[in-house]
Amino acid sequence: MSAPIVSVENLRIRFPTQDKRETVKAVDGISFAIEPGETFGVIGESGSGKSTLGRAVVCLLKPSDGRVLHGDTDPYTLPAAELRRRRRAYQIIFQDPNAALNPRMTILDSIREPLDILGEVPRAERNRRALEMLDRVGLRSDFAARYPHELSGGQKQRINIARVLTVRPRLVVCDEVVAALDVSIRADILNLFAGLQREFGLTYLFITHDLGVVSHISSRIAVMYLGRFMELGPAEALVRQPLHPYTEALLSAEPIPLPAAMRGARRILLRGEIPSPTDPPSGCRFRTRCPAARAVCATDEPEWRELNPGHFVACHFAGTVTGTAVQ
Repeated sequence: MSAPIVSVENLRIRFPTQDKRETVKAVDGISFAIEPGETFGVIGESGSGKSTLGRAVVCLLKPSDGRVLHGDTDPYTLPAAELRRRRRAYQIIFQDPNAALNPRMTILDSIREPLDILGEVPRAERNRRALEMLDRVGLRSDFAARYPHELSGGQKQRINIARVLTVRPRLVVCDEVVAALDVSIRADILNLFAGLQREFGLTYLFITHDLGVVSHISSRIAVMYLGRFMELGPAEALVRQPLHPYTEALLSAEPIPLPAAMRGARRILLRGEIPSPTDPPSGCRFRTRCPAARAVCATDEPEWRELNPGHFVACHFAGTVTGTAVQ
């Protein structure tokens, strides 16, 4: 079996508050590995630490503790020049396609920019490769002379995908890449990702708050809450038989295109907001909102355990309790 393309070991990312008196525990003790060619999904509410995790994987944020391995190498042990070369194989696509493009640059210039920065091939070759990637993401060559304000949101995101492909990455972090797009074109972008994965042998870390999206595209899914993983398992198993009450609640919140009277399941209501990451709850972090919490959840931190093959969960009563359903 080949080595993981990325290994995350007890990763912690902390940020000081403005007055320096407290520390925001954005990512607080996460371990996992991503195999070559797979799509690893991460889902959770806003503020759970998903985007921070994605930025750490591509070395945009340095770990406060623990480490991120690219293959079997800790990139932060490398000289600056070698780190820069290695990082090109680990790229990220951001949520907002508008903010990711310079409004003063043509589309061709934007796609070619990573190659211009590397400066390793002649300009003619850079243009050729940029135009090739423009075609590969489904846009005509005449788009090359346009500017971002002349494109739709979906077209801009295709440009961002093309720009990443120019440096031939091994892993791409997709940070809410379809969240800002119209529902009618999300499927096209997701199908594009699937096609590019087959063609270029890409590996994805796919971050989203939409369980329907992540279950459609991922081979494994991790459910993240307040800086930690609550559950991790094969996509089909996690959706079919969730083991954690938080995962159950997320599944119940997925919209069903049927009249209310025809829906079999009822929604599990989570009251309140995610607690502050500067002072997480004791014991289980989800207990303050869990409809099935018991006394032990406040005193003892649940163990991260494998209940089924490849299916891990952090819950004292995993698989034995369900949330309280409400209309």
